[in-house]
Formats: sequence, C-alpha cells, structure tokens
Amino acid sequence: MDIMEMPDGLDMTCYGDPYEDQWEMAADFMLVLDIWLYYHYIHHQWVGPENRMQNMLGLAVSRAEFEANLHMAARSTAGANLSQEENADINSLREFFMSRMNATLESRTPNLPLVELIRRFALDEFSILCLLLAFVATHERKYEKIFVYLQDDITKKHPLAETAIDILAIPGEKLAVYYPYFLPSSTLRRFLLADDETDDALRIPLVLHPRILDYLLGGGYGDSLPGYLSRQEDIDMHDICISADLSEHIGEVMEAGHGKTSVVCVVGGAGAGRRFHIAHALKAAGKCALFVDLRSVLELDGDMESKTRDIVRECALYSGNLCFWRFEALMEEPRALAGFIEALSRSHTLLKGAVFLVSEKQWNEPGLPSLFLKVDIEIPGATQDGQLELWKFFSREVPLSDEIDLGELTTKFNFTPLQIKNSIHKAEGLRATYGIPYVGADILYPSCYEQIKINLDTLAARIQPVYGWDDLVLPDDQSRLLREACAHVRYKHKVYHEWGYEKKVAYGRGLSMLFSGPPGTGKTMAAQIIAGHLHMELYKIQLSAIVSKYIGETEKNLRNVFQEAKDSGCILFFDETDALFGKRSEVKDSHDRHANVETAFLLQQLEEYEGVIIMGTNLLQNIDNAFMRRINFVIHFPFPEAAVRETLWRKMVIPAAPSSDDIDYTFLAERFSISGGNIKNIVLHAAFLAAAENEPICMKNLLRSAVGELRKTNTIVSKEDLREYADVIF
Repeated sequence: MDIMEMPDGLDMTCYGDPYEDQWEMAADFMLVLDIWLYYHYIHHQWVGPENRMQNMLGLAVSRAEFEANLHMAARSTAGANLSQEENADINSLREFFMSRMNATLESRTPNLPLVELIRRFALDEFSILCLLLAFVATHERKYEKIFVYLQDDITKKHPLAETAIDILAIPGEKLAVYYPYFLPSSTLRRFLLADDETDDALRIPLVLHPRILDYLLGGGYGDSLPGYLSRQEDIDMHDICISADLSEHIGEVMEAGHGKTSVVCVVGGAGAGRRFHIAHALKAAGKCALFVDLRSVLELDGDMESKTRDIVRECALYSGNLCFWRFEALMEEPRALAGFIEALSRSHTLLKGAVFLVSEKQWNEPGLPSLFLKVDIEIPGATQDGQLELWKFFSREVPLSDEIDLGELTTKFNFTPLQIKNSIHKAEGLRATYGIPYVGADILYPSCYEQIKINLDTLAARIQPVYGWDDLVLPDDQSRLLREACAHVRYKHKVYHEWGYEKKVAYGRGLSMLFSGPPGTGKTMAAQIIAGHLHMELYKIQLSAIVSKYIGETEKNLRNVFQEAKDSGCILFFDETDALFGKRSEVKDSHDRHANVETAFLLQQLEEYEGVIIMGTNLLQNIDNAFMRRINFVIHFPFPEAAVRETLWRKMVIPAAPSSDDIDYTFLAERFSISGGNIKNIVLHAAFLAAAENEPICMKNLLRSAVGELRKTNTIVSKEDLREYADVIF
C-alpha cells in the first residue's frame, strides 16, 4: 500500500494560523492522527505471523506466537522501524499541527475549552497530544475498532498509555522519557484521565475524567458545580462591611510567596465577613474565588487526598483561587488533615499562587511543607461605631418604630455584619407578612435572638417574661432604682461611645444588680420585668448544675456560662446567689483554699462581663464585701406591710376572674402577715376551689386556701385569729 504524502482535508497553507474553534482543531488532529496510526499499523510487530484476528482472542498461545515474541525486537526508541522519509513526514505533520496550536494559545481566541484546559493545567506538547487523543477517541466511534485491532484485545476500545507513546512520541527519542507522563503523580493521571486502579502505568486507558469531558463538550464550565462548592458571586454582603485596610492586606499576602504558594489562614467569628473580605480582595486583584465547604467534603465517601485532588481539578477548571472554609472541621480530623496537606503539596502548581483557609480558630502546623508560605490574618469583630453604621445601613429602607434605638442594639448584641443583616431582613419580612406599618421591638428583638445560638440548656433555664411594671408592688424608692438600672442598658451607647466614657472606664462596663429580701417578695418577678422592659432574654442559672464538689469544675461551668452569654444579649439571673457569692473564709485546709479560688474567679468574671447580671439573695449579710463593691445596684425587697399586702391581694384577684363582693381585703391583709409569693399561692388555690364548685372566688375560698398555705410552715390558725370569719372555716 502506497503511503499517502498528505491526508485529504489538511490545508498546509494554514501553517501558523490559529484555530477558530476546538472542532476545527480536533478535525485537523484526527487527520494527522490517522497518518500516525497508519505508520504504526504498517510497522506493528504482530505476535502471530499467520492469522492476526485469532491472536486477539487471547485464549491460547501457539508455538508460532511464542517464537514470534522471542524474536520481537526490544523496544527502546520511538519510531525505530521508520524510514528517514517516514520520520520526516511524522515530524512535518507534528510541526504543522503544533504551529497552529501554539498560535491559538497565543491568540487568546475565546470559546475554546480545549485551549483553556491546556492553559489551566500548563500542559506541554506530549500532554496536549494525549489529551486530544483521548478526546477524539471518545467522541469519534471509528477509533474504537482501530484500537481494539492495534492492541490485540477486544476489550481495549480506548488507547492504552503504551499505544499513545508509540503513536505520539517523537521519532528517535527514548520511550522511557514518556513513561512519567502516566505515573500516578502526573498531571494527566491526577486530573485529566478517569480514575484507574491498574498497577502498570503503561496499561492504563486514555479515558477522560467525566468532569474534563463535561467541560470540553459543554463549551465552558457550565453551572454544574458540586454541592460543596460556591462561586465568588454567591457571597452576598455589601461593601460597607469591608475594611479597606484589611482587604488590601489580604491582597498583599497573596503575592508574598516569593515562588512559594501562599497559604493564607483567615480567622474570625462566623458571619464576620471572612469570605467576603477574601472575595473582595481577589476581585480587586482581577481574580476569582471558589469556596469549598470542608464540612460537607468530610461527609463524602473516599479519602481526603483524593477528594482534595478533585477539588483542585474544579479550581483549575474554574480558574479561581481555592478558599477552604469551615477549616476547623478538618482540624479535628488529623488523618484527613494529613491527606489534605499531601494533596495540596502534589497540586501546588495549580493553586494560582495562593490558597485560603477560613476558620474560627487558629491553625498551628509546624510540619507544613516548604512549598508553602503560611500567613495568618485575623478578621476582628466590628467596633461599636462600626456595628451602628451597619444597623443604619441595612435598615435604611425599613420603617422602624420610634421605640427602636439602634445604638441600644449595638450594646445589647455584639453582632457580626451578617447577623445584623439577617436580623433586619427577618424583621422586615415579618412586618410585611403581618401587614403592620412599622418594625417594632416585638418583632426586631426576636429576630435578633434567632441569629444567636445560646448553649446554656444544661446550666440555665430560659424564663419567658410575663410581668409588667404594674404587677410589681414595691416602695417608690426601690421602683425608681429598678428603672434607673434599666437606663444603664438603654443609654449605654450614648454614655460610653457618644460621650466618650469608654476612654475613662476600661472594664466593669456591665450592669450588675443584687436583689435582697425574704422569699416571695418579688425578686424573680422584678428580674422578669426588667427583661421584658429591655426586650432581652432571661436565663436563670441552675446552681445545682454549676456548683461541683470536684476541684476546678465549678470554675469551668462558670466560664462556660459567661462565655456563652458574652455575645448573646441575654440577662443572667443567679437566684439564692449567696451559695456562689458567699464570704471568703480563713484558709484552714484545702477545701477553704478551693472555695476562695472559686470566689476570686467569680469576681474576675463579674468584672469582665459587659452584659446584665441579676443576683437574688435572702441573706444579704452573707455576700462577700468584694462583690458588693462591684455591684451597681443593691435593691432591697422588704417584707410587705399591711397596706402593701392589701394591694397585693387586690392585684391577684384579677378582673377577668369572677369574684364575690364578700371579699374583705383589709381583713386578709391585716390578719395574714405573709409575703407576695404566699398571697399568689393562696389566691390561685382559691380560684381552683371556686372553679371546682362552679362559683365565683369568695371569702370562704380565700380563707380555706390561706389556712392551708400557713399550715405548710406549721403555722396554726385559730378561731380567734379569724374573728368574725371563724364560722366560715370552723
């Protein structure tokens, strides 16, 4: 058969001209490939000299096959059997095709996924030819039979690595030069070809990875990103959340690698704008960010090294900088972390000079390979003034009621930009749903608390405030002190930040109140009233869960309480607080020393806490003087006198409940010297008695209930005590 000098359709006059699209490129490559395949065919050393098709079955080895294999020349050089003219033809075709390919690479012609793939993976000439061979063998069915025939195996429909070397290698070069292209560490094996477990690198098939084939056939990257990936434009914030200096600093460290890949560890609280700052810095540098949710990646099947390799492939296809967020999840998995670092080390040339790790806590990795330069950047929380600007910005188009003070919100909630944005968005959505004209405190504050996760369930119980100022019966001086205490919260922003007292008061800016008085005098009710008035959540600390007999456990529990409450905007209520805030004693043994350490630790926490603390005690004299100096308000709840008790009786018999005219409130107040808590119990029980008898609350019900309440404390009520009402009971 005469050898064709030039394949039909190959226009040699286009030497050095760029391709207009990838299909023209693929068509030219197939014309060149067909000639190379023909040369390979006519010089192929068949294992069977007679019937070639029989040898493809591989079911038996004849004597003729055995002798042919023994006499087959050892292959060490590409094109060893080619003539000088044939070598010239192959080199001429290669030179022609690569002239057009190189011109296309230099021209930056758009809409050429093949060319983009070559650029992004920095492929050399042989890798380019292998990529094209795998591509055309996939979408051009005629090559299946050709490779089945050439490879003597009906199951081998795709070109094997050794076949690709035979066809694509430069004549005269050592074949061993091309073996590393198919090792597991090569770019072809790691990123472009489908996963294959074949141990022999030369026997792997050239089959494109599904993501690579999707990219090539789709004419672009498309919208089929895996679920754990998100693009830069998906990070929805606003430029007002950006710190210009911080963004500029991130941009600087990206270029600080000096030949190494910069590993930029960005640390900060959730919602502080870590990803947004990265995206902003990359955008300013003309680059893109591809965010990887590591928590979702860890839930996928497979080892971390292979999953990271897949992520790097996606990064190269998208041509962006990888940003791994929720990195703290990976820090908790040492084996997965090691695989992650190993995969990045093998892929560092594809990481665009910088890779970002986004975490809520610092990462110390002394064993980081020398290929990387680690840089730590902390995203600080917004200042009070910064938070106020964010509240103003995100609420600029939201109708707020006059009761909303944005400055007050900044002192109650130490929020990130995202939390502020979400709070306003949720409140505005509720306003629109309910069809009301303004966003009031009853909508905005619950929306704020939805942004907070308070993990105090085991150490404290949340109390829903149900009382108002009208329910509290106290002397005027005590009521005034309670309202003055509330002013310390409502106007904290004005005094400390607008008037500048933050410069004079470096610590102790929180509000602490001590309620002292006998049981049942309204201390818990007052705590609820304050929480409701300030629109803050109230948590009653469970002392049984806090105090421990084991050394160090009490301090640990207290630390957890104050840490959780730090940014939550809630009120901590310590009832019967003398168990914690008791006086320090002389040290006689280790128990005394430990008790004093607990007290000293609590003093420190009380001074550093900038929120609201309410403490209740029945024994004011037992409170350590050191605590008294640090408490802003000490409010005494006195045992009620007769006039106050009468008011309490009247308030407890509410208008909505049916009551008879025979109730003698003055008599009840004078004859029963009890606290408001006792009065509440008596009236409530009397209401049940009346309901059971299907009658209104009357004097008889109240007296019967009062006698029962007093018996709980072993107080006997005689006929003489009840005077004219003795016949009602006795």
